[in-house]
Amino acid sequence: MATTPEYKGFFESANKPETDEWIEVFASDWNKEYFGFYAYIDKNTYEKDINNIWDLIHSFNYGGDIYVELIDHSPSMKEFYEWLYDRGYWADWDALNIKTWKEWWGDKNDC
Repeated sequence: MATTPEYKGFFESANKPETDEWIEVFASDWNKEYFGFYAYIDKNTYEKDINNIWDLIHSFNYGGDIYVELIDHSPSMKEFYEWLYDRGYWADWDALNIKTWKEWWGDKNDC
């Protein structure tokens, strides 16, 4: 089960990976002045993880542009990480778009 992200400051991850198949992202306001945090998206619970990350972003009541960057990945997620990066999904919110993940993994949440 995915952990609910909790803001712990700029340099602390908001959640922990649940399995050994994950991608780490950094999310912040565009200028990294109002908020910023790291979070993990697990392969098996990506829908819930992404929704939880968006909930955390919305909890800041920030009305501006959001910046999202791919940071790291587990060894087994290298090919997917590179696919995201190569397609330009390393910036903005494409990495936090469930449709992007479904395009690669399909609709199954237990890939």
